[in-house]
Amino acid sequence: MRGNGNLRGFLGGIALAALAGVGFKPAAPALETVIASPEQLSGPKLDVYIDTYVTGYNTVTAQTDGDPCIAASGANICGRRDTIACPPLLPFGTTVEVRGNRYICHDRMASRFRDRFDINCDKDKRCPYIVAGWEMVKVLLE
Repeated sequence: MRGNGNLRGFLGGIALAALAGVGFKPAAPALETVIASPEQLSGPKLDVYIDTYVTGYNTVTAQTDGDPCIAASGANICGRRDTIACPPLLPFGTTVEVRGNRYICHDRMASRFRDRFDINCDKDKRCPYIVAGWEMVKVLLE
């Protein structure tokens, strides 16, 4: 299934669209009040898996905007290896897992790459070549 990138992109887009509605709360309160037991409130957390293309980038001006140390969320990401650029449907602060490593969404992908994730490799020039490829990304919803 390595050669079917269009299908993977389409399915990744559907998964991201489904994520957009996960935290939806209606504007008006419900007419009926449902009282839940403590067992119902402490249910398992939902995790979402997305098969998508992952890339890596360095915090240098040539690969980012004018200030490579400041992410789209406003966080200083220089010297950090736990940050990732996520698609716009995921809010800042969302935790994702790629190959067993956890990353925090602090940055955004360029508008032409709306279905990818981009791992911050800081100044390591070899890292983008190591992390690039099709991966199963686990989105940890809390």
